[in-house]
Amino acid sequence: MTDPIVRALTGDAAQQTVSLAREYRAAPAEVWHAITTPERIARILGALTGPVPTAPGDVFHIDIGGERVRRAELMKCAAPYELAYTWWSGDDDPGSVRIRLTPTGDGTRVTITHDRLRPHWTGGYGAGWEASLAALAEVLGSPAAIAPAADWSLLQERPLELTLRMEAPRDRVWDAWTTSSGLATWWWSHWTGVEIIADVRVGGAYRFAAPAQGMAVAGEYLVVDPLERLAFTWVWSDDDGVSVDEAVEVMFAEDAGGTALTVRHTGPWPSDEPVESYRQGWEFVLGALRSAVG
Repeated sequence: MTDPIVRALTGDAAQQTVSLAREYRAAPAEVWHAITTPERIARILGALTGPVPTAPGDVFHIDIGGERVRRAELMKCAAPYELAYTWWSGDDDPGSVRIRLTPTGDGTRVTITHDRLRPHWTGGYGAGWEASLAALAEVLGSPAAIAPAADWSLLQERPLELTLRMEAPRDRVWDAWTTSSGLATWWWSHWTGVEIIADVRVGGAYRFAAPAQGMAVAGEYLVVDPLERLAFTWVWSDDDGVSVDEAVEVMFAEDAGGTALTVRHTGPWPSDEPVESYRQGWEFVLGALRSAVG
């Protein structure tokens, strides 16, 4: 069964972000109507109680079942492409939910990002959003086979994290990560014929391919916070197959005139073997980055 959902887990041991994406054979306007009309919301997320929010700052409540009512506050409503609101899960600080609708050739790609989650909420909300995306397919009249929900606790279990310091200033390191020309100076630069494509914006795609070696990595940018943070999905492909539900986050910090770079990679890894394999790969390319930026 082909899993219709692309998942990503980013963040750290204190706060985490779940991201999910799925495509639907419906126009953005139809999908927007489904996620903003109270009677249809009830089938996707939960019953809207009280007044319907119409402007940023409006507070509303969702009854998600089991005697659980969640408070939310509208942050952005840009029909028919983006919806954002804060979401109180029971902790002191609210999380933030952003829903982006992107037109595709024959439909709409829906991307949901729920950030500032305490780790103990991650698994529940990951599974909950998967159920909401499946319910949205039903509401749109195009139900598809539903793959088993991901094991979000497994995504949390073995994060790979590497930190290294570079003498280069932060803006130079950032440019090396966020331009195709900059990436070409270090990413698999020891091989010839490497193809680098990077549309560095939220929702933009990237692809780094080494055809002669039969490998590539591709994905979508989830966060682009200039000079501070990049996050993106990670789909590795080679002769052994294609990876699923992996993500990478890169943090850039000033450090005594240089840059402290932290890379965090997560995936549904059942053992330490893929973690160590990725560690070797990251150490190699990050060494090439340090050499390239000086």
